[in-house]
Amino acid sequence: MRSTAPRRPLFLSLEGLDGSGKTTQIDRVVDFCEHHNAAGVVVTREPGGTEVGERIRHILLEHASLHAQTELLLVFAARIQHVKVVIAPALALGKTVVCDRYLDATYAYQGYGRGLDISLIDAMTRLLDIPLPDLTIYFDVPVPVALARRAGRAADRIEAEGEEFFERVREGYWRRAQDEPGRFVVIPATGSLSEVGEAVDAALARRW
Repeated sequence: MRSTAPRRPLFLSLEGLDGSGKTTQIDRVVDFCEHHNAAGVVVTREPGGTEVGERIRHILLEHASLHAQTELLLVFAARIQHVKVVIAPALALGKTVVCDRYLDATYAYQGYGRGLDISLIDAMTRLLDIPLPDLTIYFDVPVPVALARRAGRAADRIEAEGEEFFERVREGYWRRAQDEPGRFVVIPATGSLSEVGEAVDAALARRW
């Protein structure tokens, strides 16, 4: 039975490499949140989440030649629109927000993956007043496993990067998790769907 007791709206982000199973678990996360917040759940993604953000997403994933700093600026342009138009209004209405990738992906992909200065990402986050999620669930898999799961699928510009790039991205996620253990939950995502799902439920239950 869905709870009708008033609950503080939570902002949740799901992170992980493509092939980690992150997107597969979104429906489970949403079902859990809907039973704990009668005000409803907003599901969104980054880059994207708004009309402007989706156009930027297309540029980020399909444009053949973007400088790393251009990529970073586009990510933040999409994010500030996303925060102002979708995330903040939903939280103000008491809704729970579930975001498929968010700020930590920028540290992992543009910071560690592309080698951009982490302090630049820190500064932009502060300058634009980007809110942090209440809980970030990181689905961790070894890079070779993630690549094997994606084999045979058409790759976008970022997915087409090599194994060394994704090893740096994975390191970035681990460092973020170590720096903010109170916000991050790391779930090993090499198990069965039910095993990973049970770990997701346990992580969410501890927040409620």
